[in-house]
Amino acid sequence: MTETRWDDEIATIRRLRAERTKVGHGERPAVVIVDFQKAFVAHEKSGPSAAAALSNTAVLLDAARAAGVPVIYLVMILDSLEDRMLAQRVRSSLTERCERGNPWTEISDVVAVQPGDHVVEKTVATGFYKTRLHDLLTELNIDEVVVVGTSTSGCVRATVMDAAYRNYRVSVVEECVDDFRTVSGEVSLWDMQDRFGDVRSLEHMLGHFAALGRRREMAAPA
Repeated sequence: MTETRWDDEIATIRRLRAERTKVGHGERPAVVIVDFQKAFVAHEKSGPSAAAALSNTAVLLDAARAAGVPVIYLVMILDSLEDRMLAQRVRSSLTERCERGNPWTEISDVVAVQPGDHVVEKTVATGFYKTRLHDLLTELNIDEVVVVGTSTSGCVRATVMDAAYRNYRVSVVEECVDDFRTVSGEVSLWDMQDRFGDVRSLEHMLGHFAALGRRREMAAPA
């Protein structure tokens, strides 16, 4: 039996991800921040990658707001722990810290909500299940969701899938997502690029927002 060399496997999927055809951007993006709450970025298994994703996201949000791109926060808020899906009630889960009023549910100060931003509560991994997210995106006339947050293989991937099912263009910013399950995160980035949307670099997205901001300034009435 041949032994799997995981470093080689990761290198292969990164190459495939870079080569995969891109869907492309829309004209009316919104940034959707998935679960950058203390429960998910400051827990016992959090490491330097979580801090880096938060810091990178703060840079992205400055660029988005400067370009007039809406910012939407998804937060896991439970009125009761019994509201969780069965698997999370059976197994130990960080969602145990997500009851309404628990300080763990607060959004990280690194990416704090600003005036004009939107906050959408959810109870499961995806931001679309029994929430107002789709209605909000429709009201804002959004055609592209730029997804950041945690975890890459969990709530980020679930939200990306549901956005793709609703025919939004999807861009996942690689440096702005995090997963303490390193291999799961890498595989999920490849899976999302392969099936549901585009995985983009922070540098690319900053350039995209800057260009969008310039176009909007030129189109604005004098």
